[in-house]
Amino acid sequence: QAGASDAALRVAAKRNLRHPSMFQHMRRRLVASSARLARYTTKADATRLEAARSASLADRSALAAELSGRWIVATGDPQQTESAGDSFGFALRVDEVNLGVLRAALFPAPPKQRRDEGHLRTALIFGASCHPGLPLSLAAKPLVKAARAELAQRGAERVMGLAPLTGLCGWVVEEQAWERLSSLGEFGDEAAGAVEAVARGVPRPGHSVLGQGTFSAAQKAFEALATAYARRDDPESECLAYLEAGADLAAVHWLHDTSQEAVRDRAGVSASLEFGAYSPAAEATADELYMPSSGIYTPPGGEAS
Repeated sequence: QAGASDAALRVAAKRNLRHPSMFQHMRRRLVASSARLARYTTKADATRLEAARSASLADRSALAAELSGRWIVATGDPQQTESAGDSFGFALRVDEVNLGVLRAALFPAPPKQRRDEGHLRTALIFGASCHPGLPLSLAAKPLVKAARAELAQRGAERVMGLAPLTGLCGWVVEEQAWERLSSLGEFGDEAAGAVEAVARGVPRPGHSVLGQGTFSAAQKAFEALATAYARRDDPESECLAYLEAGADLAAVHWLHDTSQEAVRDRAGVSASLEFGAYSPAAEATADELYMPSSGIYTPPGGEAS
C-alpha cells in the first residue's frame, strides 16, 4: 500500500490539475502586471513587452535574453497544506513586475519502512506560465532553477514535474495521427478508430455514445501519440519547458484529469518528468504517484461503448 507521502502527492497532483482556480489568481496578476509595467519599468520596456505578444519567436526570444540581465526570481513564503506538505510559489520579476510564475510542493518525508524500500522525499514542480510576450521555454528556466535549489535546501531528495499536455486532441486531429499508428507499435484498425473518436470527441461509427469501450480501445495508442507530442518543439509547451530545464520524460498518464474540459482538450493526459539523473524506476514510481484510481473515464450520462 502506498505510503502517506505518495498518497498526498497523488491527491495533490490531481487537485492541482483539476481545480485550476489556484492558478487563476496568479494569471490574473500576470495580466494586471503587464498593464502596470509602465509604472515600474521604462516606457520602452513596457512598449516592447506588450508589442511582443504578437511578435515572432525570434523577437520574443531576443526580448527574453535582454530582460534576463535584470530579472530575478522571488520565492514566496511556504504555505502548509493538510494533505501535501509545503507549497511554494516562485515569481520571475523585472522591477517588481511578475513576468512568470511557477508552483511547487514538498511532500513529507516517507516513513522508515518506505525509505528502506528506496522511497525518497519527493517534491513536485507544476503550473509554469509566463507573460505572452516571452517564450515559456525561456522564462521557465530561471524559475525551475530557483525552485530546485529551494526544494533541495529544504530536504527534497527527488524532484518531479507535472504538465498537462494541453492541445493534444487538436494536434491528433490536425495531424490525423491515427493514420501513422503503425509506426509507433502494434495498433490495429480498432485502436485507430478509437483514437480518432476520442480526439474528435464523437462516437465511433456504429456506436451511439463516446464511452468507456472507446476510451479503453484508444488508451495504448493515444499514450504512444502523447509521448511524441510531449517531446515536440513548442516553445509555449509547459512539458517542453521542463525538458529544456533539465528534466527527463518519465511517463504520460491517461485520463489523469477527468474534467470534461481536460478530456475534450487532451483526453485528460498529463506528463510526469524527472529532474536530475533518470532512473529506470522513475516510470513505475510516476505511475504509482500520478495515475488516477477511478479507472476509465465515464462521460456524464454516457455508457460503455
